[in-house]
Amino acid sequence: MLTALAQASEPTALAAELKRFGRVLLERPDDAAALLAQMAGSTTTGDEEERMSHLLSTVLDEARLARENGQRQGALFIEGLEAQIGDLVTSNDLSLRGSLAVSGTWVRAGLTPPDILAARQDAFTEAVEDGEDPAALETLLDGLIGSLAREHGGNVSVLHALFSEMLPTVPREARRALVRLAVARPQEIFAELGCAWLLDPNAEIRSGAVEGLSDRLAAGTASAEMLARLTTLRSWLADAALRDRLDGLVRDAMRKGVAGAAREPERKLHRIIASPVDGSGAQSMAAAVQAGGTRSVAVVLLKQGFGVKDAYVLPCDSATEQRGILATLTDEIEALDVPREYMEQALGIALGEGLEAGLAPVPGLVDVAQSCGLNELRPLSASVEAMLELADPQARVAGLTAQARGRLITASQHWPDAYPVLDSWFEDSDETQAALEGARTDTTLTRNMWRVLEDRRAHWTALIARNALLLSAAGSDHADEFIAVAAALKDGRDIRKTPVMTFIRDQSIMVWADRRDELGGPFDPASDMPFAASPMALADGSMPKVTPEKAGELARLLHPAGLTEPWLEGYLTGVCTAPLFVAPSDWLTPLLHLVGPSLKTDKKMVRFVDLLMPRYNDALAKLRAPDEDLIPVDIPLFPIWADGYLTAWEATKPSWPAKALGREGKTIRKGLEQATEGQIDPTLFRVTLPQWLKARFAAQKM
Repeated sequence: MLTALAQASEPTALAAELKRFGRVLLERPDDAAALLAQMAGSTTTGDEEERMSHLLSTVLDEARLARENGQRQGALFIEGLEAQIGDLVTSNDLSLRGSLAVSGTWVRAGLTPPDILAARQDAFTEAVEDGEDPAALETLLDGLIGSLAREHGGNVSVLHALFSEMLPTVPREARRALVRLAVARPQEIFAELGCAWLLDPNAEIRSGAVEGLSDRLAAGTASAEMLARLTTLRSWLADAALRDRLDGLVRDAMRKGVAGAAREPERKLHRIIASPVDGSGAQSMAAAVQAGGTRSVAVVLLKQGFGVKDAYVLPCDSATEQRGILATLTDEIEALDVPREYMEQALGIALGEGLEAGLAPVPGLVDVAQSCGLNELRPLSASVEAMLELADPQARVAGLTAQARGRLITASQHWPDAYPVLDSWFEDSDETQAALEGARTDTTLTRNMWRVLEDRRAHWTALIARNALLLSAAGSDHADEFIAVAAALKDGRDIRKTPVMTFIRDQSIMVWADRRDELGGPFDPASDMPFAASPMALADGSMPKVTPEKAGELARLLHPAGLTEPWLEGYLTGVCTAPLFVAPSDWLTPLLHLVGPSLKTDKKMVRFVDLLMPRYNDALAKLRAPDEDLIPVDIPLFPIWADGYLTAWEATKPSWPAKALGREGKTIRKGLEQATEGQIDPTLFRVTLPQWLKARFAAQKM
C-alpha cells in the first residue's frame, strides 16, 4: 500500500487509493497494528513517515465514521489501536517523534488522541512544568512556534493545527501552563488562538485559554476585536462554568474601556456552495471570501447529531486559485449555490444541535466566522418544526389540501433520479445488520427492515427537513416535496406509505446483501416473493388466469388506504394519457406504495394486482371509443377523480415532459389542482378536459 501511495503522483488518484486502502485496513486490524508500531518507533520525519501517517489516519477516519453510524466494528478497531498505544508506552517503544506522529494521526482522523500519550516525559514538558524562569519559557515557546507563525503570515489555523498535534503529548497541567503562556503573548494572533481554544474538548486547554486571555487584559494587550470575538463565542459554549468565566472577563474588559471593535474590511462572499445532506447526516459547505485584497475559501463540515464537525480557512493567493479550489470541491461533491442567509441558518442549526448534545463546535469555526464576517452567528433550534419554518416561512405547503400534499409525497419516488446523494441513503448499523441477518424469508426481511426504519424515523425526518431547507434556499422546484415529506413523517405518517422510505428500505437491504461474505446464506429470496417476476405475466409470457372480480371487491381493497374507485379511474386515465407511454411496472410500483401497506397479506396484494389489469384495459378501451364517458357524471366526484389523475402525473413524472404539454396542458393542470381544492369549473370537466384527454391519448409516444 505504501509503495502504491508513493507512485500515485496525481492528487485525485492518491485520494482514491487512500480511501480504498483505508476500507481494506478496517477489515485487517493486524496490518493496521503493524503500521502503528512502525510509526511509533520512528526517529526521523520524511515522505515515508508522512505516507504511513496518512494511511493510518484514513483507516481511523473510516473507523470513526463506522462508530458514529452505529457499527461496533469501528469502535473495536479504534479501541484496539489505542490499547496498543498503551502497550507501546509501557514497553518504552514510543519515540518522541513517534509520539508526535501518532498524536497528529489521531487528530487528522477527527479523534481525540489517547491520554496515555501524555505519560511520555521529555525535556520540553519538564521545562514547562518545572521552569521558574519566565524568560526561558518565552525562549522555548519562540523556538517552537515563532518561525512557523512568521512563515505562514500569522495564520491562526496553522498555529492551531500545530498545537493540536503536540498538546496531547504534554501532561495535563503542563498543557494548561503552555496554553496560558501562548495566549498571553502580545501578538493579536495569539488572542485569536485563545478564542479557538475555548472550544477545545480538553478542560485543561479551555482553562489555560481563559487564564491567558485574562493575562492579556491585565497586561493591556486585550483588544476590542478580542472582546467582540468573545461576545460571539459565548453563545456557542456548552460549558456553563466556562461561560460564567467569560462573562466576568468581558465585564472587566468593558470596565477598563476595551470596547467598540475597530472597523474591519468588508467581507465579500463571492460564492457559497453546499452539498445535500447524505444518509449519515453529513453536509459540506464552502464559501469564496474576499476581505480587502485578501482572498480565502472557508470550509465547514456539519453532521446531524454532532453539530459542526470540521471548519477551516484556506488562504488563496489569487482569485484564480480561489475559483480553482471551489471547482475542485464541486467536482468531488454534488453541490448547490446558496445565499449567505442559508449558510448562517445551517451553521446556527448545527451549533444549536451541538449544544443540545453537550458538544462545542470545532475551534476552526472561530476562524471561519471571522473570515466570513458572521459576527451575529448564534445557535438556532434544530427541531424539525423550526427547520421547516425556515424552509417555508409562509407555510404554503402546510396550507395545501391533503390531496395536494399527498401528490408531493408521492413525487418523492423520483428523488433518486434527481439527487445522486440518495445513493447514500440507507441503514447499515449493527442493529440493521442483526435485524436482516435474522430473516429467513422476504416477508420477514421486509418487516424487519420496516421496524428498523420506524425506530429511525426521527433521523430520517430531520435529514429530509435539512434537505428541504437547502433546496428552498437554492430555489429548487423540489423543495415543496421535501417539506411535505418531512412534515408528514413528523406528524406520524405511515412510513410504508412514503415512497422515499420504500427506496431507503430497498437500498438498505441491497447494501446488506452486497456486503455479505457468502452467497446463498440462510435467506432465500425466492421463498415467498410474489413479485419477484413481473406481476403482469407468467414466466412463458402469457397472462395469468384471473378469477373474475366480485361486486365491490376492488373497492374493499382500496378502502383501507383511504382510496375509492373514482380515484383509481382518475389514476389509470392519467397513466394512459401521459405524453410518453408508461409501462405497467412504472405505474404499478407507486400505486403499491399507496395501497400495499394497508393490504395485510400477500394474498390480498396478489388479488389487488390481478384486478388492476382489467381496470387498466377498461381505461384504454374508453379512450379508444368515440362516445364513452371518461370522467364521472356526478360533480362531487370530480375532485376525487382529479386527485387520482394528478397523482398519476406526479408518480410518472418522467413521462410528462413540459415541452410536450404546452400552454393548454398547463391550463388543464391548474384546473385539476383547483378542483381538488373545491374550485370546480364544470365547462372544463364536461367539454375541455374530455377533448384534451382524447388528444393526449392519440398523440402518446412510446
